[in-house]
Amino acid sequence: MAIQETWRGRSPELERRVRQLEAELRQSQERLERRERQVELLTHAAKHFNSGHEDLDIIRKLVWTAMELVDATEGLWGRVVDGRMVIMESLWRDGRDIEPRNVAFEPGEGVPGHVLLTGEPYISNDAAHDEHVLQWLRELRGFQNLIGLPLFDRSGVMVGCFELHDKKGHQPFTEEDQRLLESLRSLAGVALENVRLHDRVQSERRSLAESENKFRRLFESNLIGIVFGDIHGGLYDVNEYYARLLGVRREDVLAGKVRWDAITPPEEMEKDRAAAKEMLESPEGVCTPYEKRYILPDGRVVWILLGCAFIDEGRSRNVAFVLDITQGKESEELFARFLNSEQLAREDAETTLAQLRLERELRDQFVSALSHDLRTPLTAAKMSAQLIPRQPNLPDKVYSLAARVRQNIDRADQMITDLLDSNRIRAGQGLPIEVADCELRQVVADALEELSSVHGERFHLRGERLMEGRWDARALRRLVENLCGNAIKYGDATRQVTVSLEQHGEEVELAVHNWGNPIPPEDQRTLFQYLARARSAEVSGKKGWGIGLTLVKGVAEAHGGSIRVESSPEKGTSFLVRLPRMTKPPA
Repeated sequence: MAIQETWRGRSPELERRVRQLEAELRQSQERLERRERQVELLTHAAKHFNSGHEDLDIIRKLVWTAMELVDATEGLWGRVVDGRMVIMESLWRDGRDIEPRNVAFEPGEGVPGHVLLTGEPYISNDAAHDEHVLQWLRELRGFQNLIGLPLFDRSGVMVGCFELHDKKGHQPFTEEDQRLLESLRSLAGVALENVRLHDRVQSERRSLAESENKFRRLFESNLIGIVFGDIHGGLYDVNEYYARLLGVRREDVLAGKVRWDAITPPEEMEKDRAAAKEMLESPEGVCTPYEKRYILPDGRVVWILLGCAFIDEGRSRNVAFVLDITQGKESEELFARFLNSEQLAREDAETTLAQLRLERELRDQFVSALSHDLRTPLTAAKMSAQLIPRQPNLPDKVYSLAARVRQNIDRADQMITDLLDSNRIRAGQGLPIEVADCELRQVVADALEELSSVHGERFHLRGERLMEGRWDARALRRLVENLCGNAIKYGDATRQVTVSLEQHGEEVELAVHNWGNPIPPEDQRTLFQYLARARSAEVSGKKGWGIGLTLVKGVAEAHGGSIRVESSPEKGTSFLVRLPRMTKPPA
């Protein structure tokens, strides 16, 4: 109302613009609140999953959380037994007792059998007329719509499924529901796999040392701030990202000359006290990420997004992950001043709004990636490391936990490698490669064999001729995995992906072809740019950071080669990579 009174009597165009901006801000707040609630559910589930010690407890928590995430009324789960999907239990949100089921479905029979046969999620919003829904079963159970997802083990083998019925208010299940459930499934999959880890003791001793080295690489990568301190204001060690953020030397931090409470204004300390209380009361010793500000000795104001967790049994020291959000905060303040100023021109207002939208999108993208892709393995690794000292007389358990630390750090390490490499390519530095004699067809065949273990027999390799040359086999395998992964993700799920190899004099050509919706010409021009995604990819709802094809282009150019795309409704989509047969070693 205050804003409306301020603008009363002004230009109708300006009033219309302000109302539009207010509506967009309300919509953004609603989306943010909904995302925070979903992240809260996923975070709570991750904590519960990682504290569980039995498959049954984890699976039941998976189904209950899934129902709450998408507002379903009934959920059920099953296991793959002797090639059939056996539904074990039904659960409800209204507190009814769990119902044992023990109903077996053959491959292709009903929705559970369809999921078993295809290995893909399935949504039906008209169960009464769906060929995959057994009508006698629908009438018996009384459901109107459903969504079902498969469960996989670490090697990509399907081990079961879960299915949800009847979204509240007769609302349809959506692709957004599917993405949320896939994230939840990933969290549960990690926990289920951890329950089954039984690796040899001597091997895990070596792996533990490797994991420590990789965590050091994460610390030194400087993609985010990493801080070791306590809840009383002390700082014991920080990485260069955090030191640069404060404008101090890391040596001064190590000498105890820098304290975080000394640069925190009094009005912000209440946030820190609330976070410390949450950490002390939390069984896992973690707090919900929150925003705060520092006021530095030179007068600069720095805004950060901060998340903390205890790292010792005595709960005296913690590790914190810090993200600089100063620029976004400054943009928000600039936009607020625009609303209260009559002197700013319309072009300035539109420019500011465009900048704010872009910064919000980049921030949401990074925080989402951090929450779903980086925080999950780091949290799992931290909790496993905390459990190791509690098992002094159980060496098998110790090294099983150590395996869990290594595997989760490996996941974080690969994400960091992709980010570092994509940033290196964007900066024009090129990817480093190690050239050696190798046979290209075998490199491609090995990559397709591993991909087939996850996606099934979806790939066909053409070209029987051996292709010997000098390349970086590891980099080319990464190229093949990215192109084939995109073909599976965005191509026709009912048709094969074809990988072809041909030799043209002193060059070879590797082509990856899939059928499906073509890539529009205007998207093809920007497809290999950093963070660029085709509009069809955005509309599909498939998760992606927009760096996969950037890495592919970087690998090709590092070998002195090139990549192009051809796409049409008649011929499908092909990515064609040209490489010299004898790659020159990098200078």
